[in-house]
Amino acid sequence: MPACSICGTEVDPDAKFCPECGASMIDEADSAASEAIKDMAQEYASEVNKHPDDASARYGLGLARLYEQKWGRAAEQFTKVVEIEPEFADAHANLAVCLARLGKPEEALRAVERAIEIDPQKKRFRKLRRQLTGRTH
Repeated sequence: MPACSICGTEVDPDAKFCPECGASMIDEADSAASEAIKDMAQEYASEVNKHPDDASARYGLGLARLYEQKWGRAAEQFTKVVEIEPEFADAHANLAVCLARLGKPEEALRAVERAIEIDPQKKRFRKLRRQLTGRTH
């Protein structure tokens, strides 16, 4: 059985993502991530290394990881963003997306509820909550 290059967990040979950390199991040549996204991730990672408490840089890195479909790594960044800036509603919502992809629906729902609490006018947050709860309206 193959192992995840990030966390070392054994993964089903047909898996696209590691069930433990969310890392992509797709060969780099087959990856959907464009060079621009990889460059974006590298730039933000460099900024985060220089300034670990920069919520904006961490948010950018989280978005890059989200676009790469590296759910665990994205969730890690969004979690740090909301620790630094607890009122960052979009970070809570994006964390919810990652947690849902990682098979953590209860945590995802809590994260999106927090986003709605912070910014109740944002339709995207309410739509995400409906998707997480399986409601259509």
